[in-house]
Order: sequence, then structure tokens, then C-alpha cells
Amino acid sequence: MKKISMIVLVVLALMVSTAFAGPFPTTIAGLTLGEHMGNHQKYCETGEATPIPDMPFLKEVHFIPGAIPGVRGGSLTYANCDDVDMLMRVKIKFHDRSQHFFDKLYKKYEKAYGKPDSYEGDTFRNIIAWKWVFTRGDERMSILLMWSKKAEMRPGVSIKMTYDSVMENEYRCYMKQRDDEERRMGKHRNKKVRDLDDFVAR
Repeated sequence: MKKISMIVLVVLALMVSTAFAGPFPTTIAGLTLGEHMGNHQKYCETGEATPIPDMPFLKEVHFIPGAIPGVRGGSLTYANCDDVDMLMRVKIKFHDRSQHFFDKLYKKYEKAYGKPDSYEGDTFRNIIAWKWVFTRGDERMSILLMWSKKAEMRPGVSIKMTYDSVMENEYRCYMKQRDDEERRMGKHRNKKVRDLDDFVAR
């Protein structure tokens, strides 16, 4: 009898944990993070994704104009070190740049995922940005929904969805490769500034 009771308790515990397990979205506009870049060729401009200068462990390719209805631009970011060619970030910029459109999207996200985890915009609301964070075991995904009216931020509505745990793994991979190369090559020259005056504008 005790054994049966224990089995029932275990089953109930599993049911409860499943019921309260948070969502872990992976797909947006038909693009699934974690997939190989070969699955997304119809969305991308011709030519291969190129490494991002300040983050060579990532590479990026831009959307073909009109590839996704309602989207004016954006990019796909892929891993470039450990999980090479895995999609790990999607940036989407909409034709409709209005705050009204942003508010409609926000309501959709709040209904699907509840209140955001953090506010990432500025105090004056020239940039309004809300972030949702999702976890599944050691995996972490985030979605940033943003509206901007600042010229330098390319005004409008955008979504940035990032596979954060994969990105962190790519960064660790890159740092290890870089450290290994520097030890092998002894590459420490030209890293120290010789004269600060060279960098004072005249």
C-alpha cells in the first residue's frame, strides 16, 4: 500500500511540475533558434553570413527585403565557434513604426507570457523596451520588444530574440581559442598604448 501511495505522489509531483513549467519559445516568424542556417536561405540576402567585427564568435546576415510580410528589415545571427551555423538571434524591424503597433504587440506578449522580467528602455520613454527571459534547464532564451523615436536608434518597432545560453557558450569557445592562439604565437605586441597624447584630438 505504501509503495502504491509513493507512486501516486511521484506521478502527482510530475504533473504539478509540468503544469507549472514555464514556456520556452524558440520560433518567431517561421524562424527557429537552434536550427542550422541552411534552413533559412529563403529569408537571407545572397552571400554568406559575415563575422561581426567586435564579436567574431558570431556571424550575421540580413533579411531579403519583403521576405517576411510586414517586416522592413532585420538580421539573423549564427554561432561561429562551437555550434557553427546554429541560429542564435533574430532581429526583426517592422514597416509599421507607430507606438500604437508596439502597444498591440506588447499586449500579445503579455497575454502569452505575463509581465516582462525587466524594463530596458530609458527614463524619458524615448526608447521603450521590455524584456522577457525564459529558461529550460541550463538553456536560456530572451525576447526584447522595443519602440524608439530616437533618430540614432532607427525609430520604429523591433523584436530581438536571443538564445542567450548558446551565445555565452560561443563566447567561452572564442575566448579559449584566442587565449590558446596567443600562448602559441606569443602575440602580446601592439596591445599597450605607447603615448596617450596620440589619442587626444587636436
